[in-house]
Amino acid sequence: VGALVQASGAHMGAVFDPDGEQLFLVDDGGHVLSEDETRLAIITLVGMANETGKKIAVPVSAPLAVQEVAREYDLDISWTKLSSSDLMEKSSKPDVVLGASDDGGYIFPSFLPTYDAIAAFVNVMGLLARSGRRLSEIVSDLPKVHVVHEAVPTPWENKGLLMRQLVESLRDKDLVLVDGVKVIEDGTWALVLPDPDRPITHVWAEGPSARDARAVAQQYVRQIRQSIRTG
Repeated sequence: VGALVQASGAHMGAVFDPDGEQLFLVDDGGHVLSEDETRLAIITLVGMANETGKKIAVPVSAPLAVQEVAREYDLDISWTKLSSSDLMEKSSKPDVVLGASDDGGYIFPSFLPTYDAIAAFVNVMGLLARSGRRLSEIVSDLPKVHVVHEAVPTPWENKGLLMRQLVESLRDKDLVLVDGVKVIEDGTWALVLPDPDRPITHVWAEGPSARDARAVAQQYVRQIRQSIRTG
């Protein structure tokens, strides 16, 4: 699709998943946007077009760049759990203009408070036309994102104790407890979240570089493994 966009001189390309829920974009230079780039670009376009004081709904695992872009356009953030149901519920509130998942799902609640890739694409085209800018220009101005993900095997019986010990050990830190335990510290963060369906614990972490993000993630991976051994 990227090659087709470039060869045809199109302004943008799009790919929809088979269920019509996830949207993946290609800019006018043929660059296939990552999920983080797509989300940040759409938030930017929404911010450029909307009145101040509106809200966007995003999972608590969203990178710091989401807050940076939202702050630039005076958009408030409604933090949600990672579940689609919670994102849809928060997106249905009257002051929310966009819901954006971690995996390409976008909600424009003025149309429908659920994922709809075609509706999202139509909205993006309209917002882009109103902005008077090319998608590649929007993407080039986006802040960089360095988020890593680890999955730690965790017996079912250890999950509850693990999270209690984690909260206790981090009680003096800046914590967000919307879903799992998110620790924010010195421009980095880590999110520890037991999987509801599998015997694993997820760790997401962000840092100023990929190396820093991996170091933060490994710090909590070690803590989880130590808790499992002693638990």
